[in-house]
Amino acid sequence: MIKTVSGVDLIHQADGSIWIYRNTKNNASFMVRKDGEVSYDDTLENYMTSSPKHIRINFEPFVLKNYGDEIRKSDGTRMIMLPKKEIQEIANKTFYAEGQFHAIDFLTYTITEEK
Repeated sequence: MIKTVSGVDLIHQADGSIWIYRNTKNNASFMVRKDGEVSYDDTLENYMTSSPKHIRINFEPFVLKNYGDEIRKSDGTRMIMLPKKEIQEIANKTFYAEGQFHAIDFLTYTITEEK
């Protein structure tokens, strides 16, 4: 299912396993898994996750295992593991383009349609 609210695509997997919020105005993306874990790609292409990840970059393996673990990529972007609430708070502050209506509260997942 896909629905768009104030420039944000709300994508729900049919099996209920994933919700994705994709901002069509600035390419930010926030994902919530069925188990409650979250990940966020901000507008600067930094990646944040609340769960451990095994990642390969140019065939080199990396692991995000503990909160604060970070990978700095050669292009200056970062991949970091943070607590869920911290990622949600960052998304609330940085997900939207300047002047864009804040349709989703990432702490409560409340969706408000612009009037």
